[in-house]
Amino acid sequence: MTSTDPGVTILGALATYNVVQNLMLPEKAYVPANLAMTAGLITFGRRSGLSLASMGLGGNRLQDGLLLGTAVGAAVGGAALAGATSNRSSRLLLDERARGHGRGQVAYRVLARFPLGTALFEEVAFRGVLDGIWRLRRGKRAARLATAAAFGAWHILPTYLFYPEMGAARGSSDSSGVRVMAALSGAALTGLSGFGFTALRERSGSVAAPWLAHAAVNTASYLAARRAWSIADGAG
Repeated sequence: MTSTDPGVTILGALATYNVVQNLMLPEKAYVPANLAMTAGLITFGRRSGLSLASMGLGGNRLQDGLLLGTAVGAAVGGAALAGATSNRSSRLLLDERARGHGRGQVAYRVLARFPLGTALFEEVAFRGVLDGIWRLRRGKRAARLATAAAFGAWHILPTYLFYPEMGAARGSSDSSGVRVMAALSGAALTGLSGFGFTALRERSGSVAAPWLAHAAVNTASYLAARRAWSIADGAG
C-alpha cells in the first residue's frame, strides 16, 4: 500500500480549507483560524522532510527577506495608493468591502487581518510549505508552476463570491457568467503575481520577502479604496 504524495495532500488540504474559509468561517475567527492553519502547515512540512530553511523560514536569511520585502512592498504599495488620487483610476477602487469602517476596524485590517490573517498564512502555505514540498520531490520548475497555479485557484471562490462588491464590477452585469469570467481572470492575474512572490522568496531565501510585499499590496489596496470612497463621497 503506497503512501499519499505529500504534494497532493497539501493541495487537497488547501482546497478544503479554501471552502471552509470562504463559506463557513466567521469573520472574527479569520485571523486565529488562519494562524492555526499556518502552524499546522509548517508541522506538516517538517513531518514531510522539510527543514525550516527549505520552507523559507530559516533565521539565517531572515534579514535578507525583510530588507527585500520592505523595499518591494514600499514601491508597490506606494503605486497602489497613488492610483487613488486620480479620478479615473479611483473609480476602479470603489470596493464596498472598504467602505464605512471606523478607526478600530481600519486598525484591525491594517495591523492584523492583512499582514497576519492573509499574507502570512498564504505566503507560508504557497511560497513556504507547498513550494518546499514540490521543490524537494519534483524540482524547481514544477514547484514554481504548482505554486502559481494553486495560488491563482485559491482566489477563484472569493472573487466569485465578492465580485458584486468590487470596484471592477461597478456598471457591469452581475450574471453568473460575468462572475465566472471575473473569477477566472482574477485567478490568472493572481497566478502571475505568484511567480513574482516566488521570485522574491528565491532571491532572498526567505518567505519574509513575499510576506511583506504581499501584506503591503493588500494594505495599500484597502487604504486606496478608502481614499477612493472619500473622493467619491465628496469628503476628499
